[in-house]
Amino acid sequence: MPNQRAEGQKLLTLPVDEHFILAIDKNLPKAGYSNRSQFIRDAIVEKMATAGVKMPKEFTLAPSRIHPPKSKAEVAKLKAAIAARIEANSKRTPGYLNRAKSAAAKVVGSKK
Repeated sequence: MPNQRAEGQKLLTLPVDEHFILAIDKNLPKAGYSNRSQFIRDAIVEKMATAGVKMPKEFTLAPSRIHPPKSKAEVAKLKAAIAARIEANSKRTPGYLNRAKSAAAKVVGSKK
């Protein structure tokens, strides 16, 4: 759902030089990323960690734009979509798979 946010989800905007954005975008694949937002989320959490600030690893996952599932069929469909996304992204960064599984379990209300 483009331009729609789930409850509690906020958009972070900041001004940066055009050339900086171009350099980031050009080098995302080299860093193992396919989108700028995920790279920025990971970078913020990593920078906070180097400053000694612990943040939940789930913060690095893209916020959900969907509402909680209402039926068993919706839960099954959501689990399948999450599994596909985790598989597609698991090779991107060390530890991503464990963070994603943990967050997915919270979303669908299961333990694993």
